[in-house]
Amino acid sequence: MRLHWFWSTNPQKVRLALEELELDYELVPVDLAKGAHKQAEFLALHPRGKVPALEIDGGVCWESNAALEYLGMREGRLWPTEPVGHTEALSLLHMESGAFQDQAGVYFFNRVVLPAAGKEGDPGRVAAAAKKMTRLLTVLDDRLDGKDYLLGDFTVVDCSFAPWLPILDLDAHPRVAAWRDRLMARPSWTACEFTY
Repeated sequence: MRLHWFWSTNPQKVRLALEELELDYELVPVDLAKGAHKQAEFLALHPRGKVPALEIDGGVCWESNAALEYLGMREGRLWPTEPVGHTEALSLLHMESGAFQDQAGVYFFNRVVLPAAGKEGDPGRVAAAAKKMTRLLTVLDDRLDGKDYLLGDFTVVDCSFAPWLPILDLDAHPRVAAWRDRLMARPSWTACEFTY
């Protein structure tokens, strides 16, 4: 099993799940700054030239949430066993990839990527993203009412959102903030060596 990886959020989701599942895997760094993700060898793994790409069982999961779903189903752990749980897990995974990460990505770019490159972020763009993020964070806050994790027990769905949470403004969403703190206290988080 090989995870083609960079330190950004989507690869970290999959790495977090691999650590939680205590699976043996090889971490293969992809140097985005040098354009390694645009080389033919990598494009054969990930046709969109993005990270991550998880080589597993003779195939490649080249979307992060597809990798999470596959890992949960393959291992029979950190994935719901009942149909209602499946519907909730899939809905949340698709919300994360289809809406949440668009706005969280604005935070990440302005608060992590630009400062890492010695540039200032744009507070106006973050403020605009914050307005759109409010409804999504409210959905998560409501889901966490009376629960430690989105589906009650920890699952790969939590891994999908986890890398975004440290860079978001969560004062108005106390259950999400408490969930973030629980996630960051897990040994898997430490093992992933998050740098932001």
